[in-house]
Amino acid sequence: MLLHLCIAGDEDAPILAKKFGINADEFLGAKDQQVALSPELTLMTETRFRTINNIVGKYKNIVGKYKNSAVVDIGCGYTPRALNEPCKEMNYVGCDLPIVTDELGPVFGELFAERGIKDKEFHAADATNYHALRAALNSVKGEITVLSDGLLTYFNNSELTELCTNIRRLLKEFGGQWVTTDPDANPLFMAALVAVHGTAAYENLQKTMKAYEKQSDTNIEVQNMTVLAFDYENTMKTVTDFLRSVGLKWELVPMSEYATGVHSLDGYSDQVKADFIKSLEKVHIWVMTPDENYKETEENYDSDAFGVKVKTHGGKMDIKLRGRLDSITAPELLEVYKKAAGEKPSKIVVDASALDYISSAGLRVLLLMIKEVGEGNLSVKGQNETVAAIFEQTGFADMIS
Repeated sequence: MLLHLCIAGDEDAPILAKKFGINADEFLGAKDQQVALSPELTLMTETRFRTINNIVGKYKNIVGKYKNSAVVDIGCGYTPRALNEPCKEMNYVGCDLPIVTDELGPVFGELFAERGIKDKEFHAADATNYHALRAALNSVKGEITVLSDGLLTYFNNSELTELCTNIRRLLKEFGGQWVTTDPDANPLFMAALVAVHGTAAYENLQKTMKAYEKQSDTNIEVQNMTVLAFDYENTMKTVTDFLRSVGLKWELVPMSEYATGVHSLDGYSDQVKADFIKSLEKVHIWVMTPDENYKETEENYDSDAFGVKVKTHGGKMDIKLRGRLDSITAPELLEVYKKAAGEKPSKIVVDASALDYISSAGLRVLLLMIKEVGEGNLSVKGQNETVAAIFEQTGFADMIS
């Protein structure tokens, strides 16, 4: 996203890139980056970024509450949001994985000091881990506006359930709202595609998708928070049904109302600009709040503490897991495994009877083990219904014995 904002002409993006040791001009000129940094993706990325910034400052529930309210940017990434209006005028808490926040802290700290910007924090937190998110908000005293920009597409459905449950709990405690454009990422991309390449590009892509569906012999699971332009009604129903199931209400705000200051449009004709903004009337910013009629189920949120024990004997390795295996704790499992492995084991048995949850980061560590010992030589026993369902949904169940 940072490089897209550099292309779009954001004032702070090149400054950040330079401080992170990225030569933006050299990187943007590389041929292998032409697809990843295509004009339609730049337009989509900047539009999403600007509209979220704009609604934070203008949405009716937020106006006038700068002093006590806080922006909680989950999956903040390497973006200049904390330096932009109105976030720089508000308390700001950026949350991301440790590998990101460890790098962000010193760089942003230097920029904040140079510009006299205060009340900004960055914390390492896995979005599926409630206690990590809650700990990041220990200094927050007013209501919160939770932001997620480009985050949801990285999650499978079980992780989305965890994320939404966590955000609902935070909003119930602090008050406020969750603002995101992520469910409408596909319609936004289609609007950007038409703006850059014309309606023929959209029609050709639609034909390609239909041809692919006819030829494919498998059904691709659509994420529970993804609206598709090609199947709008069905996927919109999936999203709203899912939100009800996790206790969230939503308001759909046309993106066109907040799509100002989008520099990616500067090189296009007035007609293209007008048509693009018009198309955003059907692309939405989702503003979500807790459903007061939702009946809470008994959930154990105090079992997040992670633990791992490893024993090796006769070429066999026994691993016992406890708590949550997510992006925060997965590195610990990997480190313990590598230290204990010595000579490569021929068989691994994982006791998951005390494992409460596993995310895609945890699955990646187990997949690494499978690659080392061979498929069929890693078994998992005792997993609860939640973990078993994740294994099934991700196809991991087919790889273990």
